[in-house]
Amino acid sequence: MDPLLEARVNRLVEWAKGNPAPPVSIELVPTERCNLNCKSCWRQGWDKESLEKRYATEMDDERLLKLIDEAAEIGVKEIAYVGGGEPLIRDVTIKLMKRQKAYGMEGDLVTNGTLLTKDVAETLVRIGWDRVKVSIDGPNAEIHDELRGVKGTFKKATTNIENLSKIKKAYKSSKPRILFNTVVSTINYKLLPEMVRLAARIGVDEILLLPVTIFDESAKDLKLNPEQTLELIKILKNCIELAKKLNVQNNFSEFLDPKYIEKTEAMHEVMMEEVEKDKKLKILIKKHYPAYKDKIKDFLFMPCYMPWHHITVLPNGSIAPCFSPWAWETKVSLKNHNLKELWYGKYFEKFRKIIKSRKLPESCRTCCVWRVFENRRIRDYIKSHLEGG
Repeated sequence: MDPLLEARVNRLVEWAKGNPAPPVSIELVPTERCNLNCKSCWRQGWDKESLEKRYATEMDDERLLKLIDEAAEIGVKEIAYVGGGEPLIRDVTIKLMKRQKAYGMEGDLVTNGTLLTKDVAETLVRIGWDRVKVSIDGPNAEIHDELRGVKGTFKKATTNIENLSKIKKAYKSSKPRILFNTVVSTINYKLLPEMVRLAARIGVDEILLLPVTIFDESAKDLKLNPEQTLELIKILKNCIELAKKLNVQNNFSEFLDPKYIEKTEAMHEVMMEEVEKDKKLKILIKKHYPAYKDKIKDFLFMPCYMPWHHITVLPNGSIAPCFSPWAWETKVSLKNHNLKELWYGKYFEKFRKIIKSRKLPESCRTCCVWRVFENRRIRDYIKSHLEGG
């Protein structure tokens, strides 16, 4: 079992037994500033003045560095630096990454790749950084630059990936693992075989697909229709074979069911379907929930496990179990609280109570589909735990 997944399962079992356990991972957005202008980004539709007001609320460097200390103190296993903006725009991001690796925590970086210079790449290799996920949405400059909104982005990002791959070889290091994060849209879905070939050519280890979620009407033409979705599934089946030949790992098989592509604005429905698709489990839920006597089995009924193992932190210090309107709309900030008091206190407990009710709120509507797959794996391992006694 993957060590992080194992940690999630073990800590969930502790929660089920009535023993509050630490979060496994933190998803940290160090900034909402970005040097690109992606068509599918949340910033589309925002005016410059409103964005500048948001940028002005970012936590300062000192508070972010202290957050790493607090995370290590309570037993966090991984910190991932993710978009919202481009993490590498802030100089403090590299300092944060060095600090967490000194504590022995795993590290994940999501970047557009344009600021992944040779100096940054060498630093990541030297500190043993675990994963770098570069957002590449097309196998050529024409497609990628159109989706990213800035010319020259494709060349800069792919050159930086190649340099990182070469530096890894020079240091004889398998880290960091290099991945493509690819948002599948009407513009690029037919070119996925070329994405696989590109990945193999420049030293990428894995491709992670993510169907587009529409946050603004300006991006509605990017979403695949039912006919295009079926065409994509045929393409993915061919890509699975191609990727196997070229030794590029991927998550393509997870998207052979159309609902994971079509329902990206209705993930709350999909998560409930995941729990109830097991007929025996569905009967148990109807008969016993929410007062099932076996507390560990009770966790099988959860449509989501995020409030028990994960934290998302926005640049202004807003904190929630996931990257959803829960995080965007909260008024509670790490500027005024420490990590421990929020995780073990009433603030996070309210999120857990919501999920325990098995009535997922509207805020779960645009959840990332990857969470559905992660929750499924967690549920399967909890089942294995029960079967193993």
